[in-house]
Amino acid sequence: MSQRVPVEKKVMVLGDTPEAGRVAHDLLGLGYLVHWVSFEDTPIRTSFANSARDNQSREAELAKLADARLAFYGDCNLVALEGDVGQFTARLRRDGEMLSLDAAALVVATGNERYYPAERYKLSLSSNVLTVSQIQRQLDAVRGAGAALPHRHERILVMLDLGGETARETATETLRLAIRLREEWRGEVYAFYQNLKVDTPGYERLTREMREKGVVFCRYAEPQITVDEKGIAVAYVEGTVRGELLVLPEAVRPREGTAELAALLRVRVGEDGYFQDINIHHYRPGLSVRKGIYFAGRCHLDVAGDEALSDAALAAANIDALLGEGFLEPEAVIAHVDSYKCIRCLTCIRTCPHAAVELADYQAVTDGDGLPVRSAVTAARVVDLACRGCGACLANCPVRAIELVGQQLPAWMLAKDNPQEISQP
Repeated sequence: MSQRVPVEKKVMVLGDTPEAGRVAHDLLGLGYLVHWVSFEDTPIRTSFANSARDNQSREAELAKLADARLAFYGDCNLVALEGDVGQFTARLRRDGEMLSLDAAALVVATGNERYYPAERYKLSLSSNVLTVSQIQRQLDAVRGAGAALPHRHERILVMLDLGGETARETATETLRLAIRLREEWRGEVYAFYQNLKVDTPGYERLTREMREKGVVFCRYAEPQITVDEKGIAVAYVEGTVRGELLVLPEAVRPREGTAELAALLRVRVGEDGYFQDINIHHYRPGLSVRKGIYFAGRCHLDVAGDEALSDAALAAANIDALLGEGFLEPEAVIAHVDSYKCIRCLTCIRTCPHAAVELADYQAVTDGDGLPVRSAVTAARVVDLACRGCGACLANCPVRAIELVGQQLPAWMLAKDNPQEISQP
């Protein structure tokens, strides 16, 4: 069994999202070297749009540390990830050239992607049917150059949960937008909802503020929405409300290429297509099935912007808990393969949930006189630092070539292997 292994406090962050920026920011503050890799040909962002002041502050701090401990790699394609915790090597392609980056741990913070769900909403966008982002752009436009004045004092209908529950991220943005419409356009705002949950941090305070600002809440079951030259009409259980504008939140889905990235990293995605952080040995948000690989933010959770940044801070803290002392050591209980019993069926490699088993060449073993004790052989081998001691390989090995070192087997298993050592009653 391996002992303590020194590691360099170097981390790779994948993604161009605000969550990625938060992870990089926190790790730099803890003294880590950070490789920040972006898969998109877009500027790397470090905060959400509603936190411009925090964005500028964090960008300034990152800029101060960039020369020494932060390296940006934009517009890259991940070709392969080799190695295990403490010694990952990423092969990247950028502008036709290959790059190799080493890191002791890796954080995936690729976020999600937005789209307009026309089939779900059964409504086409038009001059009076707009998305939240379209309205935000109008609100952010320079006064006198945007569409603020023509829309003043209009009745605006904001619709949540149309055709299905709205994601937390876009629902929060929609509710905040309703307040802006009241304050900046002096609009008469109606917020239609079907199942408004307040389990998101700050949600209840936000809805209370909306009521104080004069936003009218309307709960519906099956609304009838009519769009014509007269405007928008929403018929629901309490009657019909007419307005000049209908505002709809965009939907979110896993970012394109998530499944392919998961295959390269040898981690899992769930049925919903997002990265899956359920582990058979632990259940901790952000912890992948592979030791040393973590998820942060919207690539694995349905969360609002502030929650995504908090989750990124948690990922940075988890990495510091793993690497902070400058060394790694195996778990108290890990699996070990008897190379001479192994029949190379690869069952353990296929069933290990942590990608901790590999096929390796074992060297020949000789005694003190140089006489061969064991010849060289190719067999399965457990990577000690990557093993979590779950026992899945042990349970599935057809020839019992694997044991858990550091844990005593139950009596029934000992009896099966060594019946003569078990005393009879």
